[in-house]
Order: sequence, then C-alpha cells, then structure tokens
Amino acid sequence: MKDKTNHRRCLLLNADFSPLRIISWQRAIVWSLKYETDTEYSIEILAHYKDDFIKCSGGQQYPIPAVAKTSHYFDVYKRNINFSRKNLFIRDNFTCQYCGIQYAQNQLTYDHVVPKSRHIGNKKLSTNWTNIVTACVKCNAKKANKTPEEANMALLKEPVQPKYSTLYLPWHKDLISIGISHASYAEWEPFIGHLRNENRH
Repeated sequence: MKDKTNHRRCLLLNADFSPLRIISWQRAIVWSLKYETDTEYSIEILAHYKDDFIKCSGGQQYPIPAVAKTSHYFDVYKRNINFSRKNLFIRDNFTCQYCGIQYAQNQLTYDHVVPKSRHIGNKKLSTNWTNIVTACVKCNAKKANKTPEEANMALLKEPVQPKYSTLYLPWHKDLISIGISHASYAEWEPFIGHLRNENRH
C-alpha cells in the first residue's frame, strides 16, 4: 500500500460532534476497522478528502479519512485544569491584566497579585489560580513587590480558577489556525467554523 497523500491528519469528533483531538488518517482507518463492533471505542468516518486517495498493490484506491466521530461520548469537561504558565495565558487570553495589551506568549510573564513575600506560611501556596495573573514584562517590573492597590495598578478582572473548555484542549490553537490558513482542510470547516468565530471575540 502506498500512503503518499496530500493530507496527514484526521479531525476526530466526540459523539456530540464537538472536536476531540487530531489523529493521523492511518489511525482513523485502523480504529474504524479494529473497533467496528465495540461501541465504546468504535469510530465512524464522516467525511473523506476530495480527490485524495491511497493506492493498494492491486491498484484499488481508498479515500483518505478527513473527519471521524466516536460512538461513545467522552466527557472531557469534568477534568480539572492544571495550573501552568501556558494555561494561565490561555485563561487571560494572552493579555496583560494590568495594561490590557495582548502579547505573544514569549513576551509574557506572570505576577503574584499579593506578592509572594507577603504570603504567610508556605510561600509556594501563593502560586495558584486566584493569586496569579498574566503580565507583560514592563507592568511586572513596575508593580514589583507591591499589591495592585499599592502600585496604583488596577486589575482588568479578578483571577479565578477556570472551568474546562475547548480552549484548554491541546489541539485548540492548531485547529483554529488550520481552518484559516489551509484550504486543503475545507472538510473540517463545518465542524470547527463556530469555534473560529468564537475565538475572534
């Protein structure tokens, strides 16, 4: 079998048609056949790429899976979101919570709202969702070892522990950009178009 194709990835949807993850087209084919009678792990191929096939040794052509859906619903939204620099920036939309300017990830840092030095007891506990905000380098240096009130720097919003959403799924950023910049993934558009629109607001 020759696997030279213009497409390498298959969009995998949850049973409710919400995007779940991105897998290879080879894995989509294997899963659809291997778990065909297993309702917990089976997947259904919903769409194939137009005018793109793989050729087998006998000359027979097989279409490349573009979109697949699980038969079983996987509730990914019950998970807790791990506290990390990346997830913090996602929560704050890559925006400094003091000046309100949006930056690239490599231009951001984070700030303890109540300085770590003011925390009573285990100072490591001061690094949590409700005491950390995204900050640009300039604002972080300006605030220094002060509270927002002492530094006369108001927060855009109070920091909270975020609820799980598609934003925190590992494929989200890649998925949004694919729909915009790659016409070859047009088969995904009916399933991710609304996510791209939400991302603009």
